[in-house]
Parts: sequence; structure tokens; C-alpha cells
Amino acid sequence: MMQRRGAVSWRHQSTYIPFLYFEFMKDTPGDGLYSGSLARGCTQCIRGAKMVLFVTGVCDVGCFYCPVSFRRANVDAVYANERLVSSDGDILDEARRMRALGTGITGGDPLIVPERTAHYISLLKGAFGGSHHIHLYTGRPNLRALPLIAEAGLDEIRIHPPESTWSRFSGTNFDRMVKESRALGMRTGLEVPAIPGMERELAELIDAAAGSGAQFVNLNELEMSESNAANLRSKGYELANDYSNSIAGSAAAAEGTVRRSFPIPVHYCPSSFKDSVQLRERMKRMAEVVRWSGDVVTGDGTLVRGIIETADPERSLPLIKKKFGIPAKFIRADRQRGRIEIAPWIAEEIAPEVGAGTFIVEEYPSAEKTEVERRPLTRR
Repeated sequence: MMQRRGAVSWRHQSTYIPFLYFEFMKDTPGDGLYSGSLARGCTQCIRGAKMVLFVTGVCDVGCFYCPVSFRRANVDAVYANERLVSSDGDILDEARRMRALGTGITGGDPLIVPERTAHYISLLKGAFGGSHHIHLYTGRPNLRALPLIAEAGLDEIRIHPPESTWSRFSGTNFDRMVKESRALGMRTGLEVPAIPGMERELAELIDAAAGSGAQFVNLNELEMSESNAANLRSKGYELANDYSNSIAGSAAAAEGTVRRSFPIPVHYCPSSFKDSVQLRERMKRMAEVVRWSGDVVTGDGTLVRGIIETADPERSLPLIKKKFGIPAKFIRADRQRGRIEIAPWIAEEIAPEVGAGTFIVEEYPSAEKTEVERRPLTRR
């Protein structure tokens, strides 16, 4: 009698396990791929529900492929998403602006400032409760910092062993970090780039990490940035195409690795995911929180509004409001930026009479209100 597809006989279990593992491959938005199950931090990231907390740009590991920008690299500054942080309140405000369900802590390297990192973990857990999921990314084998961040409430740690250790992972401090992190109750995995030509070493790393107790491995597509371009090109790596920052061969290396049989889940996250999914979903969440009745929210989560530039917004607002009979919910003054904000459909209608300095603008819903596009409705 033919066995049903996918059923496992105890007599042939060792034969069927690799087949079943491949059968349960799943796609993620943005052309990602994974086997097994996703880490919780990744599921929140896909929903755009994870705030990114950059706790320092300082790092002493020296990965040749590090994509951190020149503006942030080796600068001891803190950012919550794109917002420069000057106080704890900035971090909490940013999390509230996007209704964050969790936070991803990165750098630089967060374990080069372990006390600061532990403080922020405690801050977020205290403000939003234990369900606010926090994961952390580190390439520094700082074993002494692990009890500190575990006690603060870190849920998930992602360890980044440099490529020089991939074939000799067992017995290294990174191996010890996996074991100690598990012992302290943190969900523990690895996160590394998919480097073309190092597929064998990568597979050896995943098997060794699984033997040490790692619960998942994330593979990131190698990408070129302004800060790492010279290093990558000196090693012979080039862009895969003219329209992305992806390195040729990295996607194939990652996908081929995920499709192999490993005893723990493996997830490939492409570089396009950051803009096409992660950022867009985060902006959409933020837009729904901060939108004003005069805003139009786009499919990308940006805000479209009309503006009238003026030297004295508070004085000009009642005059314009009265002259055109504009409801209060569709007009407001922005003194800091020297303008009146107005519903875009109303701005289109009154622009000929208002005169110069009337625009339709598209902006991010972030605290900085970064402008994406500006269209004049009148000419000077």
C-alpha cells in the first residue's frame, strides 16, 4: 500500500525527515525564504511592528562587509528608527508613534555598551510590559554582558560570528555565547551574511551552531553601501544589477543554503525586504497613529498635506480660515516650520487666491517629517 505523501513511518523516519523539511519551506514578503519557523523578532519585523534601536555606532569587530553609514559608524550616538535620541523619552515616544510591539537593538555593537543596552531593555519592558518583544544583534563575544542583558529582560539574542570562525565554530567564544545565552533563558540564534563562495563554511557553521544549542539561523543578503563598497570590491564582489545594492551571488548562496536539510530553522532575508516591506509597513503603522484629519495616507505610509508658507503661521491661520470658511479640523499652524498645514484638497482649491508659497508635500510620518516630494500650486 502506498504511503500517503508527507506521512512519516517510524521505520523510515531517518529517510523522510529531509524530505519533510524541504516540503515545509515558506516564502516571506519581499522574496524571503525560510524552513521550520521564523524567530518571533522576524515575524514582528515583517509586520513593521519592530522599532529599531541603534544604541551606539562604536564597534571593534571590523567586519569587511559592515554596511553602517559613515554618519553613524564609530560615532557614539543613539537612534530610535531614524530619530536621534537625546533622552529616554525620545525612545518611548518613537515606540508609541508606531505602536511598536517590540524592539530590535543594534549598532555598532550593543555589547560594547552593555550597561546602556541593559538600561534601554529595562526601560522598554517597564513602559510596555513583558510582551514587548526585544531582540539584540551582536558580533562581540562579551560573555560577561550576557547575565546583565538577560536580567534586564532580553527575549532573543542573535550572535554574529565573523566568517573566519565559520569552519571552526565549536570551542570559540561565540560557541560559548550560544550555550550561556540558552542557559540564561534567552532565545538564541545566529545572524550572518550569505557570502558567495562560502556556502560550505556556512553549512558547517549552521550544523555546529545547532549542536551548541542555537535555535535558528538568519541569513542576510550581502549588500553594498557607501561605507563598505571599497572593501567589497577589493575582494572581487560586485553588484548583482543596476537597480539594487545586492551583491551578485549572495541571494543564490542564501537560497541554496535554506533549501538544505538542517536540524534548526534557517531564514533568508533579502536586502530588498528592508525598503519594500519593513520600512513601508513601519511607516504605515506610524501614519495611522500620527495622521491628522487633514492628511491623506498613501499606500507606502507617507502623508500628503497642503502647506502655505508664512512668516507668522499663528497670525495668518485665523485670517485664512475665516476668508475661505475652512473647518478647524482641516487647518492648523506649524510655527516651528513656518507654515500653515491644510488638507490637500482644500489647498488645491484655494491656491490661486492665496498666491505664492502654497504647496502639496509628501512626508514621512516620522518625528523629523522628512519630505519626500513637493509640488508647487502657485508660482512666485
